[in-house]
Amino acid sequence: MKILFITSTYLGDAILSSGILSHLLKKYPHAKITIACGPVPAPLFEGVPNLEHLLIIEKKPLSAHWIKLWAQCLFTKWDLAVDIRGTFLTYFLLASKRLIWSPSKAEDLRVHQLARFIGLSKTPPNKIWLSGAFLKKAEALLPAGPTYVALSPAANWSKKCWPLESYGTLAKYILGQSKKFPRAKLVIFGTEAQRKEMHPLFDQLPAEKVVDLMGLPHLLTVAACLKPCKVFIGNDSGLMHLAAALDVPCLGLFGPSPHTIYGPWGKKTAIARVNLPLEEIWRRVHKGEEVMSLLSVKEVEKVLTQFL
Repeated sequence: MKILFITSTYLGDAILSSGILSHLLKKYPHAKITIACGPVPAPLFEGVPNLEHLLIIEKKPLSAHWIKLWAQCLFTKWDLAVDIRGTFLTYFLLASKRLIWSPSKAEDLRVHQLARFIGLSKTPPNKIWLSGAFLKKAEALLPAGPTYVALSPAANWSKKCWPLESYGTLAKYILGQSKKFPRAKLVIFGTEAQRKEMHPLFDQLPAEKVVDLMGLPHLLTVAACLKPCKVFIGNDSGLMHLAAALDVPCLGLFGPSPHTIYGPWGKKTAIARVNLPLEEIWRRVHKGEEVMSLLSVKEVEKVLTQFL
């Protein structure tokens, strides 16, 4: 049996589809799977059981990337083609069964929408396929002893980012809570390209209390380094969904993105959000306001305390 699974080019959306992928792998344990996704989330799927091909979708002008993907899949007879992207190309493949996502007006979590999309009444947990090699790398980077608190101050859109000054104030609060966070160390995650914009945060914090893990070369090393953290605190981003999928206690900070759809999904999740209707938030965003600054440090501290 051969299954084609087309998922997102975005990290967060790809993680939100991992639960239904895991379900399909359990339902068809001997199937050979081909996964198509963007270059950023691709490393997440390297350890998927029975992975036959990992096809990278790199965006090209005039949607030529879809034509390339179609050509790569054209001469295979698929028993099942699952298209999370809702692309036209799946209609023109040799497939015994097709499941093609179409836009929905549903306002519940995207993971629930995806579960219904493949006919499930219960939403499966998201899944990250981690090998021991990456866990060993994490042990070297984050040796046992301290209480690690993960901070992810960046995102793919600046309007979703809580101010760095607020992160710094929250970080100092955490460092001062020695009973809740004994021997606390702050682990800063992000890409190498985001390092320059994070300098104001690093400048606020004592260097001996910070572990700089920005720019780790492999996404699964990032995942492995999230696992030993007592809590993850970050903007609505791919790393937020990654932490939630790993069952790391995850506090997501929300403003202009709808938390009812893109909130973290897992056993240990919470959110703190700007206390305004989404329509009002977007009105202010269009006026150029930095709406995430309306989320106070005190509110995040309150939610964090209740959550833990």
